[in-house]
Amino acid sequence: MSVIILKDVSKVYGEERTEIKALYHVDLEIEEGKIFTVMGPSGSGKSTLLNILGAMDKPSSGEVIVNGIDIGNLPERKLSEYRKKQVGFTFQNFYLLPNLNVLENVLVPLVPYGIKDEDRKRAQEILDIVGLGDRTTSKVSKLSGGESQRVAIARALINDPKIILADEPTGNLDSETGKSIIELLIKLAEKGKTLIIVTHDPRVAGMIADHPLGKNIWIKDGQLSDEPTYDMYCWDSKT
Repeated sequence: MSVIILKDVSKVYGEERTEIKALYHVDLEIEEGKIFTVMGPSGSGKSTLLNILGAMDKPSSGEVIVNGIDIGNLPERKLSEYRKKQVGFTFQNFYLLPNLNVLENVLVPLVPYGIKDEDRKRAQEILDIVGLGDRTTSKVSKLSGGESQRVAIARALINDPKIILADEPTGNLDSETGKSIIELLIKLAEKGKTLIIVTHDPRVAGMIADHPLGKNIWIKDGQLSDEPTYDMYCWDSKT
C-alpha cells in the first residue's frame, strides 16, 4: 500500500523573471515500510521535496497525499498534528540544544504537549535502541558527531512516527560513522517505519539499493527519475 502519493506536485519560488522551479510536475508513490533514497546534486530540489513531505512547506500546485489525506490543503492546526503524529525528522546539522542533556533533547518535541513519566521511560527505551542508553545525562556538547546523530534519530522517534525523513544524515560524519547511522536507519525501517533519505552520497544509495526494501530515485532541476539523469561531476544540464 502506498503511504505517500505525490500527484503533479510543483514548488515555485519568486515571480516571473526571478521564478525558481524547485520541484516541477513531480509524481511519486512510496509504499509503506519501504526505504527510499532521493539522490541529486546541491540545489536539485531534494530538501524542498523532504520539506513538503514533512508539511514544513506547501506545494505551489498538485496533491501531497499521506495515508489518504491531502496534507497540502490542511489548516495549520491539522498540519501541526500531522507533524507530531506521522513524521520524524533528522537533519545533517543535528539541531540539538546544547544547554540540555541527551534525554532532554530527545524529549524536546513533546514540550508543547507536556512531558509525562511514560514519555521519559519511552525516551530511555529509544536511547537504548540507538546505543546511547548510558549517555542520558551527558551534555550534547560532549558527544561525537555519530553520537549526536543518534540523539537526533532518537528525537525523531519519540512520537513513534510512521515516516522518518532524513536530510543528509551522514553529511557531517566520517565514512565509518556514516555507514553505522545508515545501518541504524535501515533497522528501524525493517521494524515497519517508512524511511526517506535525501543524500548526495552514492555510498548511501548503494547500501539502500542492496536492501530488499530499498529503492533509489534521482532528482535534477526539480524533476524525478528512476534512473540517474545527471553526472555528479558535470555542470552541463544536458548530461
